[in-house]
Amino acid sequence: MKIWNGYGSEHSMNLVMVGHFKTEEDANKTKEIIEKLSVELSGKIDIGTNRENFGSEILEILKKADCYILSPGELEHFLYDIHIRVEGEKIILETDETDVSAFFKLMINKGAKVEVYSAHHYPDEQ
Repeated sequence: MKIWNGYGSEHSMNLVMVGHFKTEEDANKTKEIIEKLSVELSGKIDIGTNRENFGSEILEILKKADCYILSPGELEHFLYDIHIRVEGEKIILETDETDVSAFFKLMINKGAKVEVYSAHHYPDEQ
């Protein structure tokens, strides 16, 4: 019998990302882009697959979304389990993932001031 001891990083991050936009319209438009990319990329890419470039179908999706700031490896972020809502001029994105650079870059590119924190450590912030 072999006993394996090890450590893993599979745990609940309980990460919250808040994008503060100048207008509610900007927040809603950015949320729509995130939701659209999540739907359109589903079935076209796989989580954990190393990609060095975009295929023509993916490039067309990004072009339609007017999104030119993402790397090929960040596309899988849109397939993660996220919860996103708009409250006034804010987008609030919650996830258990640590890789959130795609959302960060998208929000910054669309004019947001962004804060990121763990709801484990700051449960009253939401």
